[in-house]
Amino acid sequence: MILAAEKNAWLGLHPADWIVLALYFVVILAIGLWSIKKVKDMTDFFMGGRRFGKVFMMFFAFGSGTSSEQAISVVAGTWRAGLAGIWWQFLWLWATPFYWIVAPIMRRMRALTTADFFETRFNGPTAVLYSFYGIAISITFIAGGLFGTGKMVDALTGNELDRMAIQANIMVPAAEWDAKEKTFQITERRLQGYEYAILAVTVMFVIYGMAGGLGAAIITDFIQGILTIIFSFLLLPFVFFEIGGFGKLHPQSELKPGMLDLIASPEIAATLGSEPITPFYVFMLSVTALAGIVIQPHIMGVCGAGKTEFEGRFGFTVGNFLKRFCTVAWTFTGLACIIWYMGDSSPLKTSPDPADQAIYQSLIMRASPDFHDLPAEEKAKIETTDRNFADRLFGMAAHDILPRIAPGLIGLLLASLLAAVMSTSDAQMIISSGLFTENIYKKSLVKNRSQRHYLWVGRIAGLVIVILALILQTTFTDIIAALKVIVKTPACIGISLWFGIVWRRWNVISVWVSTATGILAWIVVAFYPDWLHQSGLLPELMFKIDGTSVKMWDVWQMFSFMSLAVLSGIIASFLTPRQSQEKLDHFYNLMHTPVKLNEVIESPCTLPENPEPVGKKLFPNSKDIEIPKPTFQDLGGFILAWCAVGAIIWLTKFLAAVA
Repeated sequence: MILAAEKNAWLGLHPADWIVLALYFVVILAIGLWSIKKVKDMTDFFMGGRRFGKVFMMFFAFGSGTSSEQAISVVAGTWRAGLAGIWWQFLWLWATPFYWIVAPIMRRMRALTTADFFETRFNGPTAVLYSFYGIAISITFIAGGLFGTGKMVDALTGNELDRMAIQANIMVPAAEWDAKEKTFQITERRLQGYEYAILAVTVMFVIYGMAGGLGAAIITDFIQGILTIIFSFLLLPFVFFEIGGFGKLHPQSELKPGMLDLIASPEIAATLGSEPITPFYVFMLSVTALAGIVIQPHIMGVCGAGKTEFEGRFGFTVGNFLKRFCTVAWTFTGLACIIWYMGDSSPLKTSPDPADQAIYQSLIMRASPDFHDLPAEEKAKIETTDRNFADRLFGMAAHDILPRIAPGLIGLLLASLLAAVMSTSDAQMIISSGLFTENIYKKSLVKNRSQRHYLWVGRIAGLVIVILALILQTTFTDIIAALKVIVKTPACIGISLWFGIVWRRWNVISVWVSTATGILAWIVVAFYPDWLHQSGLLPELMFKIDGTSVKMWDVWQMFSFMSLAVLSGIIASFLTPRQSQEKLDHFYNLMHTPVKLNEVIESPCTLPENPEPVGKKLFPNSKDIEIPKPTFQDLGGFILAWCAVGAIIWLTKFLAAVA
């Protein structure tokens, strides 16, 4: 954007960058093709043969749950809300200690997919319901990751992809939501530069994912996890060097009022154009995330692909804490970028390009209290500039800094970026294709065919799922909007998994009523807030009114659909008959029976011969509550995890205080 591309560069990248990228692609493809030899049946393809140890499971949990759009969204959120932008990923921080508890339970289900849980705990139709829901979740996750990655790759090339797209002028169909008419409209638009990057990334992870299944995904996630850590920290020291060192944040924090506050006040949030990030907002984000995290299709693989339940709980918990530390690095990279791009020595301000100088003036005005006094049309233009700049910020800073340090660093960052998105997308593709193959196609459409037949159906289903994700990403407007969809999408049906594990009364009707109520409530509060506002049934404080535009605050959206989903499910549980005692006893016997090393099961959700003794319940005299009695390992790890939560928050506040 600011630095001129070298004469021998192609698409804005130095030959050394292309060499680094080529080496990365060769290694990843070789692993995928080598993994074909390991795939002999459905368990090998969808669960990696349950053969992996703690280190691989840790990097699988880290890699499959860490996509490049998360780093980009944190940096973008930091640009728009200061230090409080960290909550776009810290929203899962409060849920992390519970991973230590829930992972062994998920492993004890001995399931291939989360739909197997719904069939075993409830019935076949609820498994089909989850399968469609889980596929939709995966499509959303893949779409969000690809969208963020494409934006950053384009920025890393100095917008060369945009210029190439203008010259190519390829027109494609587009779907747009008309807020006024409440309808989707099919239009036509030019294929954007960042979408060329998306297509290239997609081809890569589809090839090795379709070839080697989850085993290939876990092995490549080991490599890609290391590259993701490099990606998270590579830019940090260099951008702080540009602003004069680590201690330069506080002296220039007036550039954006409140930028070093961990919890943004309503006044500061209004100035920054974001929702107030209050403790209640953080609480609702965390509850919604906790309800949704265990229902994400790849989590069954994260918890179940290890040798025993300890590998799953170690990998799930430690891998996600590793991600939280990376989040701190992303946030402080964003804070340093605020000082660099908005300060007196901003490369935008000193650029000879008038377009860069215009962007600089827009960014300064957006952070100023005077912004709210501008005419609506001018405000909208500046807001769009600020949002687009935020989405491109990480890649833009890398493009402006790293080539001056050493050739090949952009290629290393780009390889790390691609590793982050591909490690998530491949897992989502494989697990969701397993949902279709195992729980829809095999059980409802085509029965009693060979393992080879179902393997190829799974591969084709994965390809179709990715194509749908490519279509969905065209509807996203910015990184934060995409992340909000990702957070909210799984929560409605996740409620039934939590209740199904701990409470016998939660039955089939509860699943359908709770899920349907939650989805309908979310549609109403998200897309028809003007109707709710006009009805006068809800308090004024739940709505954001900007002229003629009415929007329900996100925090109240989450509170509304989550509360209604839980309440409707509980009511349905008491008003409808219990499930059969035999079915419930089988499921809870599974859940309370520890996993043996190298145990062999004939089919998903069954016990092996000579299983371990059944564990004790926390409330042995209760007929309805089925919480396993915690062991020393359960309690010790849970307490240590909460200590890690406190340490990460303390570290964040400490670094903000001394920066």
